[in-house]
Amino acid sequence: VELNLIAQTKPVFNAPIKKTKFTYGLFHYVDDIGYIRFFIGLCSKLTEKPLMGYVTKNEGVTHLLALIEQFELCQKLCGLYKTSNSCFGYDIKSCAGACISEESPETYNKRVLSVIDSHTFKDQNMILIDYGRDVDERSAILIENGVFRGYAYFNLNFQIHTASVLKSIITPMEHNKDAQHIIQSYMRRHKRLKIIKLED
Repeated sequence: VELNLIAQTKPVFNAPIKKTKFTYGLFHYVDDIGYIRFFIGLCSKLTEKPLMGYVTKNEGVTHLLALIEQFELCQKLCGLYKTSNSCFGYDIKSCAGACISEESPETYNKRVLSVIDSHTFKDQNMILIDYGRDVDERSAILIENGVFRGYAYFNLNFQIHTASVLKSIITPMEHNKDAQHIIQSYMRRHKRLKIIKLED
């Protein structure tokens, strides 16, 4: 909301919005053997769109380590363990051996694709519901076909389960890279969010 208002009104005493506040990103590519690899890179040096954006490299590495643990990924294939042999995770049995081709690319990539699917809005239709400004209020964000459409505040007595109901009270907002990264970052840090997946 604030980003949008600053961009529209250009207040005299407010610093202009920087091009992007997310300097680093989570990127992926397929290597020569067929494994999908993750890495944290500088957004300004890469032409691809990052899966997630981070203010600092440390924030990105911390999030990637959490993904490695949650999805049982390989530290070496995620660019966090430089070695020509097996990664540390393999030694402690938290990696199934993709780093030394013991686990097939097909099996490993299924878990990587789960990470990608869980961190992208692409073609998704959903409503994110969280706390509002008061105790008896909730906030909602509408995502349609992977695009941030806007937000609304509503009373607890007002039930929102469809996009059409939300559209009747929504404040439209412009979808941009910063807005998407802020929403993704908020979703990652606030597990209490209620997510209502909308049918196509």
